[in-house]
Amino acid sequence: MPNALLFRLSATLFFALCAGLLLAPGLFGAIFGLDPSTGADVMARRAGLLFAPLGLLYLQLADMDHPKVQRALLSAGVVFLITIAMLGLTEWALGRVGPGILVAVITEIVFAALYLKALRHA
Repeated sequence: MPNALLFRLSATLFFALCAGLLLAPGLFGAIFGLDPSTGADVMARRAGLLFAPLGLLYLQLADMDHPKVQRALLSAGVVFLITIAMLGLTEWALGRVGPGILVAVITEIVFAALYLKALRHA
């Protein structure tokens, strides 16, 4: 998969997560098996905002052919996706979230694998 396509797919995912967490934080809580609370909604919305600049960076730099930029985006993506997947698995193992977290974890692992593959060829 070309890096530009991977970056655009990532940007789309990040923008969707931003919108979802801002507009329907309770949906994510329900999927992950969390009890509804004002605090959880507030933190979900704040976390959602973090995805907007990520999406913007990946979208705007998707066509940049500079090798250092490509490697930086790929490396950052690998670190982000692997650590967020590990966090999801940790929270599930500790019983803090339900099996719905695996939807996110599987998506993160798939994207991390794509990023690792691209990084090996960069």
